[in-house]
Amino acid sequence: MYKKLLLAGVVVLLIVSVMPVTSVFSAPVGDDPNPGRGKDVYPRLEKAFRRVQSWYEKQGEFLEKADDTISKAETFINKAEQRGLDTSALRSLLESFESSLLKVQMAHDRAGAIISAHNGFDANGKVTDPEKAAQTVKDAATALQEGRQAHLGKGKALAEAIKAFWKDNKPPRPTPTNETPLLPPNE
Repeated sequence: MYKKLLLAGVVVLLIVSVMPVTSVFSAPVGDDPNPGRGKDVYPRLEKAFRRVQSWYEKQGEFLEKADDTISKAETFINKAEQRGLDTSALRSLLESFESSLLKVQMAHDRAGAIISAHNGFDANGKVTDPEKAAQTVKDAATALQEGRQAHLGKGKALAEAIKAFWKDNKPPRPTPTNETPLLPPNE
């Protein structure tokens, strides 16, 4: 009898061990439209929002410096023209640079409006609504990228053209004379 009871217990244990069992620790089914994406997504969204804000600030600094760049390029081109040099290629690159800045500024302003509205984030940049926050980050990044694409390569092309132009058209340096300057006598 003891053997039969032991054998029955082992059989029951084997049957129970192979049966599918739901875990008592499984996540509760709730209102979360994105199961598996809980509050762990908040820090990533907050970090992404900070990155977009930083990108926006850097793009703003670039736009502030652009007028100075244009002014310096204008001065260089004007001096070259006064020397009778052909600056049409430089003028064309400068015009392309300037026209792209208008597109960058428009995209930058749009990104600024999105960041200022900070939908899905509170005033401190903390996530309040993950779906709206994700859309805010996406929309701001898209606007900033549009500005970047509008200007991509134009500044570098202008700088390289000016450098090459200067190298090819550098005014001659005065040649030093073989005369030694008069030095005051040693005292």
